[in-house]
Amino acid sequence: MKIPLLTRSLALLALLLTPLCLTAQRSTLTEITSVTPSDDAKVMMAEIDKAHLLVGPQPQSFFEGKTRTDLMREREANHQKIRQIAVDFCKKHPQDPLRWEGVLHMIMVQPEFITEFKPGFDDAKSWNEFRSLLVIDEAAKDAWTKELETYKTSLRTAADVPWEIQEKMAHLDNMDYMSKARGEEKYNIFTFLPKVDDLAARFPEGKLALQEYRSALSLSKIKDEAVLETFWKHLAESPNKVVKTAGEAELRKIDANRKPMEMKFTAVDGREVDLEKLRGKVVLIDFWATWCGPCIAELPNILSVYNKYHDKGFEIIGISLDQEKDKEKLIKFTQERNMPWPQYFDGKGWKNEISTQYAISSIPAMFLLDQRGVLISTNARGERLETEVKRLLKIKD
Repeated sequence: MKIPLLTRSLALLALLLTPLCLTAQRSTLTEITSVTPSDDAKVMMAEIDKAHLLVGPQPQSFFEGKTRTDLMREREANHQKIRQIAVDFCKKHPQDPLRWEGVLHMIMVQPEFITEFKPGFDDAKSWNEFRSLLVIDEAAKDAWTKELETYKTSLRTAADVPWEIQEKMAHLDNMDYMSKARGEEKYNIFTFLPKVDDLAARFPEGKLALQEYRSALSLSKIKDEAVLETFWKHLAESPNKVVKTAGEAELRKIDANRKPMEMKFTAVDGREVDLEKLRGKVVLIDFWATWCGPCIAELPNILSVYNKYHDKGFEIIGISLDQEKDKEKLIKFTQERNMPWPQYFDGKGWKNEISTQYAISSIPAMFLLDQRGVLISTNARGERLETEVKRLLKIKD
């Protein structure tokens, strides 16, 4: 059975055969600053990254002409390769502190020890069918499970583990807890938050606690504004720098729903921009970048609305998340696309001063302000943009 280009079979298999906590994104040595990587450690991570990329999301062309068995066989081979690279490094360099990065990958990407596939695997529809049609080398898998536990114990107790790796291990533990609690339908944000608070406090320079807070909030489906505000106030008091900054930014966003936003800067073309001077106008603040595909896809719609309603009181302010090296690209891009509105640019990319003030973690992000300067929408995209602009400007069809 050939798999169509748009199939999600491999993604389904990955989820069925891998616990949630082990689907963590691969990590690289660029995330570790507390130790200087040896040349051998750099080689190890380069090899692991190369193999790890092949077990992650793939373009549609990757699936063309392959059966489910082909794809699963490739996945197993790469899992085994990652495991072997890490094991070999640990044995060859027992004193290198970055051997623990290899151990993390052993934990995150575990092979099934599949030796063959029974007839019917390509057509299996359920978890039980998938499992029943895999032939597993149980002895080898059990031996590896015991060996891996030894590595895990050492990782938790060794004195030379870089703090960034300790944080990742603690993060995997928390994600494992969350996965099991959800599977048993026992997950509760209020029992999980203390674990995240502990992670944030233990690693004040780390970034993973914020991911967990956001995941916990998303899973909770909390919509009550008072509860959300309490949640972000809690984060704003965190000893973790990234968490504290995010909490403060979210509170700033909440505040913008209650009173006029303030923003003042000199645009990349030299124009002075001050939101206070735009009171009485409907203003779209567009967080974007020239490298952002979805941002570019949204541009025709933005231009259309701007051209229709600018002379009726609609303004746009761009906040570019481009890097310093792309300043001229930004200027040329806006000129070629006939984007006459001012652009804030500081060359800091995702660390853009204004975007970080408002917890922008993905783009395009669009803030629509009413004539008072109050934030009334953070999702004014597509058809909704024109609908909201017309409503605020009191324009009827």
